[in-house]
Amino acid sequence: MLKCIKTSFNLTNKYIILATPLILFSLLSSLYILFSIGGNTVSMFVVVVLFTLMLAAFLSGWFFMLKIVVTEPEREETNSLMKEFPAGVGEYFLPVIGMIFITFVVSLGLLAASYYAGMKLIGDIGISPDAFSKAMESTSALKTFLTSLTDSQIAKLNAWNLLLFFTMAATYFVVIFYSPAMFFKEKNPFKSYFISLKDLFSRKFPKNLLLFIMLFVSYFVLSLLTTVAGMNIFTHFLFTLLNFYYVVFAAVLVFNYYYENFVRIGGYLDARV
Repeated sequence: MLKCIKTSFNLTNKYIILATPLILFSLLSSLYILFSIGGNTVSMFVVVVLFTLMLAAFLSGWFFMLKIVVTEPEREETNSLMKEFPAGVGEYFLPVIGMIFITFVVSLGLLAASYYAGMKLIGDIGISPDAFSKAMESTSALKTFLTSLTDSQIAKLNAWNLLLFFTMAATYFVVIFYSPAMFFKEKNPFKSYFISLKDLFSRKFPKNLLLFIMLFVSYFVLSLLTTVAGMNIFTHFLFTLLNFYYVVFAAVLVFNYYYENFVRIGGYLDARV
């Protein structure tokens, strides 16, 4: 694991050009969403569809670049990696659309199961959506809202928050190998997802779980630090760059880990599904 982390750091530093598509997509998608908010149901549906297509184009090209970085680590012209982006879009655009859809369905299914379990085990908090929405408008409104709750409601609210946290973690966990399975083994989004689950819950499950916990906890800590540092413009800028670097490193690590443990086994390429 330590060797894989070290290799991934080296690859991230060598191919820092990977951050360019990520930054550009973040900027363009943010502007697109900013100027597209509002309108009727039909226009919002069109906005969601177009954003999904944008996301699919970005992921197909960017993941293809990650695949090349992992499989061709000794490439001399690192900046030439950008030329591979259009090839990835052309080859993986449709499979990635399927991956986005399946990920959405899986996430929705886990959320629904979590809600059902929460209603059975925790129960309704007794707070209307309007009251909760108004509480989020300001810090003072949130304080007033929290002081108005009973001990029983606070206990249930904490339990729901904990349940939501673990549901989010479980969702990330069951899709952690989805993209590398698609780009290394099988383009079909349905088959690649089942392959990713097979590899995830294989005999290397403890090692896979350790990788996920490391990534999840480190990003959670980084998010907290970014929130605290957001009050200062300079530190906010630095932590924004650090977040981009971390996302690139995490993606390289997952692809590199999957390649080393489930594709290149004993020096041979394993394409079995």
